[in-house]
Amino acid sequence: MALESRESTNTRGGSLAHMARGIGRAAVGAIALLGLTAALGAQGADKAKVAEAVKADLTKLVDLERSWFEKNRTFTTDLRALGFAPTSGANVTMAYASARSWAANATHAQLQPTTCFIVVSQPGGVSNDRPFCSESTGGAVAATPQQGAAAPARVATQAPVKTAQAKPVAPPPTSTRRPVRRPAAPSVPTTVVELPARAPSSNAALMSTRAAGGVVDAAVTEAVTPSQFTERLNAIVASALDVSNAKMPDVARDPYESTTEYQARVAQAYAAFQRRETEFYARNTRTYVVSIPVKGAKYDADREVVEFTVDPIGLPTARSFSSTEGARLSVACYTRPYFWCSPESGMQYDGTDLWRIPRATARSADVLNAPLTLMARFVVGRRDDARSPAVSLVSMELQAKGAAISRWDSTAR
Repeated sequence: MALESRESTNTRGGSLAHMARGIGRAAVGAIALLGLTAALGAQGADKAKVAEAVKADLTKLVDLERSWFEKNRTFTTDLRALGFAPTSGANVTMAYASARSWAANATHAQLQPTTCFIVVSQPGGVSNDRPFCSESTGGAVAATPQQGAAAPARVATQAPVKTAQAKPVAPPPTSTRRPVRRPAAPSVPTTVVELPARAPSSNAALMSTRAAGGVVDAAVTEAVTPSQFTERLNAIVASALDVSNAKMPDVARDPYESTTEYQARVAQAYAAFQRRETEFYARNTRTYVVSIPVKGAKYDADREVVEFTVDPIGLPTARSFSSTEGARLSVACYTRPYFWCSPESGMQYDGTDLWRIPRATARSADVLNAPLTLMARFVVGRRDDARSPAVSLVSMELQAKGAAISRWDSTAR
């Protein structure tokens, strides 16, 4: 009986020791798990702080772009010109910038593979969109523009939308039925795409050209060819120079009138003289629809973009013999970025990547063989921000076989 009691005691002691060792291992595992959880939590908190700092940099970029737009009536991709320097240590890249929209993305070593974005597509640089961060998989997703806003020139990297994983579906049985034909795509696109053009190499063109828009169609509209448009501009400029260079006639004083009466007559004469210029531009301000033949059309089926060239449009110049400047531009051009003006080369078209035409529409219109015409609407007259006659680009329409296939409108900014 004593031996049995001793054996039973040893058995119970071994079980207790084994249980104690198991509890110890579990405690060590729990402590390690808590430490790992705390480390991951700290790492997540640091990553969140970095993300907020990167988004703060993009918010600062919004303010700088807004200020730039107010001065230049367009956005810019030049971060140095904006005076922008990220404080978060992020690598900020401008995806694109045009007269109506811009976008940028930012990457940071501590946020990989997350990328932060900002897309501004409302006029004046004021946007309801805020910077956001998303995991990037290397794909390119175009930001959807708001109604009335232009689509961007390039697309920013953005994470694809996650969808529920679909169950595998067995292949359909072989059928002898003919495939159903889908309706053809419409011949006229419903969206207008504005992408930034190249800046001219001529400093004179940069100095002589301002942002398009700022006016609406005049009451009188006239359809002209490029040569007729140049003739109309020359006639308006010549008459405007005569009006602006005219001297106010002298007002002779009647010896029988008082000083007050004489001053009142001088004021009336001055007001009448000032009205001459206003009345001149009221008579001569009109909209010209210029039909410009297109040359060298090329179609990029991958980008769905048609590019072409047109001949420059002549501009009137005035000779200044009292200075060494030579010929100077005697009209103010508000046609940037698609027409650049200079005294030497006139009004030159530069609409790189402007016209995005769906492949079905391009094939239907036969853009490579059919005659293409660029219908440009210009308002010629006086502007409050220009002393000389001004040429303002209002809209453009690309036509094939006499039908419109795409349109650009400055008032949609």
